[in-house]
Amino acid sequence: MGLLNSEKSLKTIAYIFSSIFIILIFIPLIYMGILSLQDDITIYSVPPKLLPVAPTSINIVIDYTKYKAESEAQLKDLILRDSTVAMYSTIYELNKTVIGEIKVYGIMDGKTIYYSRSHGLLLKLERQAGVYKLIAATPKVLLADNRYLKSAKDIGYSFNINGIRNKSYNSSTLGKDNISSVIGNNLNGTYKISGDYKGSIINTNILLAIENYKYYFLAPTFIYSGIPFIKQYSFLAFFFNTILTVVWATVCQVVLCSISAYPLARLLKKRTSDLVMIFFLATMMIPWICIMIPQLILMRNLGFENSYAGMLFPWLLPAPFYILLFKGFFERIPSSFFEAAKIDGAGEWYIFTKICMAMSKPIITLITLQAFISGWGDFMWYYLIANRPELWTLNVAMYTIGGSSGGTGLVKQNFIMGLAFIMVLPVLVLVAIFSKQIKVSVISSGIKE
Repeated sequence: MGLLNSEKSLKTIAYIFSSIFIILIFIPLIYMGILSLQDDITIYSVPPKLLPVAPTSINIVIDYTKYKAESEAQLKDLILRDSTVAMYSTIYELNKTVIGEIKVYGIMDGKTIYYSRSHGLLLKLERQAGVYKLIAATPKVLLADNRYLKSAKDIGYSFNINGIRNKSYNSSTLGKDNISSVIGNNLNGTYKISGDYKGSIINTNILLAIENYKYYFLAPTFIYSGIPFIKQYSFLAFFFNTILTVVWATVCQVVLCSISAYPLARLLKKRTSDLVMIFFLATMMIPWICIMIPQLILMRNLGFENSYAGMLFPWLLPAPFYILLFKGFFERIPSSFFEAAKIDGAGEWYIFTKICMAMSKPIITLITLQAFISGWGDFMWYYLIANRPELWTLNVAMYTIGGSSGGTGLVKQNFIMGLAFIMVLPVLVLVAIFSKQIKVSVISSGIKE
């Protein structure tokens, strides 16, 4: 009875400590997620805010009844000008306000004939890397060279002289907020819009913070708009490069390490095998930084610089630690399997593929996971060998876009935290899916006779 109570106490203590460590492990991930939902202002606040601020939604209503005599084309152009000025002037003048979205309603005789909606981050992307890249938000600049037409197309809008259905606003709260007069003074005074400003409606919506992720994803299409591959696929281009390198690394390490381990485990004499294995393991003591430059020079001489070949070629070198794992596993497979196969006339290739590899699923799972994590997190080599943005992996893209080497001041820490949060998720999902196989592979030292 005392032994049972002791075992229960040990299990309880183990569960408590396991829960504590799991919480401690996930705290940084949760904090990254919180930071990614914050805006460019609050993320730099001191002390840091633990919860994101709900972004502000601003609805701007402008009346065009006095332009009823204008042609439809002239009216549309007039509204597009005012809408562009209203959006960019608001995001520019109210830069201390957490603006999640701006909606512009153009009305005539009480009905909505124009509607446009833009997320706050989209307007910032256009101002810092898009149509209005690094220029002042003045009426003359905003409307010069028909930039407002390109901006309106990027943002999107609806226009119907007969009225737009399902695009209405709450007129009972129109102009009853503190910001309404500020926006009115800007639009009627500094920016001099053509329509009659009727007021604004202010709301807050935490879902607008989640929508940030959409524009984190779209940021490369603005920053590298001159590169078709990135312009079309945005971060999917970097994701493709990452998956390509990870899959290649995983396949190479599983195949080449198992082929290298088989003769060491089953064909060579034990003394010879141990000496060769010691040589392999000794190479692990050489810091990679010592061979980094020679390896880069070799790739350059082979013509592999700035190409997928240079990114993938180093993975053709089997990892000594994985060879050791395969060798130890193969050596523990009962000899009766090999004797029976040889009696039946099986060759070494058949024994390797049908017996050794078929029985090595636990160790293959472990090495696959290790190679995946290693390839997913690799940075320095890809940063050195690939200087063209279309070849970047996610790690290189995140560093370069957010760093001094390729940044534009556009990417803030909330963007970096959002991308880092997304990058960690595939590894966590993979570990969760294969948790049972990982457990079996770790505790399984082989097969006993």
